[in-house]
Amino acid sequence: MTRFFLLALALATPGQELFAQNNSTLELGKQTYQTCVACHGPDGKGMKAGEVSLAPSLHDSEFIKGNNPELLTAVILKGILKQDNKYLQAMLPLEHALNDEQIAALIAYATKEFGKKQRAATANDVAKWRKKYNDQKSPWRRNDLEDMIKSAKAPKLLTNLRYSLYEGKWEELPDFSKLEPIKTGELSDGLISLDPAKDMKPGFGMVFEGTLNLKEAEEYRFSITSDDGSAIAVNGETVVGNDGIHPAKTQRMKEQLEPGTHTLKVLYFDGGGNRFLSTNIQGKKIGKVWLSKTQKEAGGKSKSYDPIPLTSRSPGEAIVHRAFLPDAKPRAIGVGYPDAVNLVWDADVLNLAYVWRGDFMDASPHWNGRGSGSKPLGQDRVKTAHGLPLQVLESLDEPWQPFSEATIKYERDKADPQKDLRYNEKHADYQFRGYRLDKNRFPTFRYDYQNLTVTDHFTSAESDGVKAILRTVKLEGNGGENLYFRIADTGSQEEADGWYDIGGNMKIKIEGADPVSRKSGGKNELLALISDNNTLTITYRWNAPLKK
Repeated sequence: MTRFFLLALALATPGQELFAQNNSTLELGKQTYQTCVACHGPDGKGMKAGEVSLAPSLHDSEFIKGNNPELLTAVILKGILKQDNKYLQAMLPLEHALNDEQIAALIAYATKEFGKKQRAATANDVAKWRKKYNDQKSPWRRNDLEDMIKSAKAPKLLTNLRYSLYEGKWEELPDFSKLEPIKTGELSDGLISLDPAKDMKPGFGMVFEGTLNLKEAEEYRFSITSDDGSAIAVNGETVVGNDGIHPAKTQRMKEQLEPGTHTLKVLYFDGGGNRFLSTNIQGKKIGKVWLSKTQKEAGGKSKSYDPIPLTSRSPGEAIVHRAFLPDAKPRAIGVGYPDAVNLVWDADVLNLAYVWRGDFMDASPHWNGRGSGSKPLGQDRVKTAHGLPLQVLESLDEPWQPFSEATIKYERDKADPQKDLRYNEKHADYQFRGYRLDKNRFPTFRYDYQNLTVTDHFTSAESDGVKAILRTVKLEGNGGENLYFRIADTGSQEEADGWYDIGGNMKIKIEGADPVSRKSGGKNELLALISDNNTLTITYRWNAPLKK
């Protein structure tokens, strides 16, 4: 019988051949559907146990009726969790039970039989999608499926999408505007992807620029997941920062946007090891819409706790939170002040790491997965000059050493290791002396530097109608000659009326010393020459009031 079928197929005309192939596919699909009959029924309307269905009707399924075989493949591969009593059964994942040809045939049969219009998918298509969804380790939740459908049906939110590819080694996002791309191009599918860099060795960066088209005025939540650093900028202002060298992690921020077109820029760099980038936007009307080809956030689907925002116990008081925090060393200390201004002070380098405004901190990551520390909420996060604050410079051409590091020889299972392992080492000139809380729980940090005693105190303030942070650094003792305090290493540092632009929609003013601006290591640095018994007052002010 098989020989006769093959002979007939060989003698058939092209039209007859396609007809025979399609019949063969549908027959295989019908056979494969027997895997689904116990729950969905022979007619696809769902089997019942009394008044309750074992599974939903396929005739009503938007996955069956819609023109998106990829999403249907994703459901067949991974199944659906049982989250309530609407249906008696969960949908079991079939990725190990069915091969690519069977899944392609099942899609053809089910869409023709129950959706009234056959959808085409080849075994090669299914193989590609199987690889794409490989990292999805658990069955889908129903709200995941709803987001998938909304995203598939929604008009393109991101258009005119282009990319620029750069070569280089960085530990944080560089100023790409000052670099020359090695390759540029268009992403015609409107999805951000690292595919243009697939042949790149470790050490590259990408910038994606496009037009975001929104129909509703509302507060949108932007999410970006990356390994290593990344950021999202809307209309030229950073909305989400996820900078630095780190494994895949997710950062989210909210932004109030009006209807119409907005410029969207996504920045990314790979510092070595794994490379990963995904991003999405979420709103009440549009649901969650993925803007990237990769559609996964850090931690997969294991998150089980909603955000746990930390707030002060009494009005007018600060809240102090010690935990592992992003973009800081392990002994980070977060402080949330009244008037919705916040900071992270790093006890490992005895200096301010960054500031932001809005909501303070989300502690939920401690209870999700294996726990990963807290993460800042709010918006407008600005790095200042993370690293050791004081250094003697014999010349302004001498580079700043922000961290005290050492290396040891390490190579697992080798008697004569050659590999250098770098680690943080306590600097001999510094000694942390802890911090003291005042009556409003505002901390004053204290440390020694050589013969100096230094206190570092912050409070919320207001400047030109904008909430700000006022920092007072008091240095008591003999500092010696050519001792500098590093205040900022970001932004253009252009000066106007005593205010210096340090980027991130922020300007600072320095009192108590004459600032010195210099170019060093490809960065702009703002320094202050320290005299004996010196007091520095630094105001950190955003350029506009906080968006509610």
